[in-house]
Amino acid sequence: MNTEEAGARTREAAEAAILDHQDKDDAAAAYEAEAGEPAVLSGAAKRKLESRRKLMAAARKLFVERGYHETRPQDISREAGVGHGTFYLHFEDKLDCFLAFTEEAADELHVFVETHHAVAGSLDEGIRELLTAIFEYSDENPGVLAAALTDVSVISTGDTGKKMPVDRWADVWAQLMDRWKETGEAFAELDTKLAGYLIVGAIKQGGAYGHRRRIERPDMIEGMARLFVRALKK
Repeated sequence: MNTEEAGARTREAAEAAILDHQDKDDAAAAYEAEAGEPAVLSGAAKRKLESRRKLMAAARKLFVERGYHETRPQDISREAGVGHGTFYLHFEDKLDCFLAFTEEAADELHVFVETHHAVAGSLDEGIRELLTAIFEYSDENPGVLAAALTDVSVISTGDTGKKMPVDRWADVWAQLMDRWKETGEAFAELDTKLAGYLIVGAIKQGGAYGHRRRIERPDMIEGMARLFVRALKK
């Protein structure tokens, strides 16, 4: 944390202390509301929940437009239309906010993947369906995946304690490849974990290349699918 961020947190400590006195039931209700469960919120809990939603929307916009390094906590607060100290009522620092953004993106993509995964049977079908899901999500959420796949190792040297999108998506591919190994479609010696990470990296870089060269989406999916099938199939 830099001096500016630390100073802001000190100046806004009083605001944090006020909300800390909020009834514990309100805090639990706010958590339930975020999880999509019915809850009755007090005025303070509603304001806190709404300020988080605004901050998340602002962070998403700025991380996509500017990238991690060019986005500051005060920029996110300003974009959200809330006081700078409010940022620290919800996030420890910018990295914590970024990880919340990546987790949100991973959850959203998971919905697309599950929908397509449900109709995926063979190795060939599965690969094409997952690629279609990823590109459909990218079409509806421009720039989000590229921003969410920022390498956290260049941001923080410590263990974040959270599973990153690249890890979650590599696991999805690995689980599918394990199944294809069992059915005899993928070769038995395949290191599915390694292959999962390689596929995620290839999709990120290949997608960026296709965007720059204005390659049609069906051609991108077909080209990647053929490459992956040839690499994995027994």
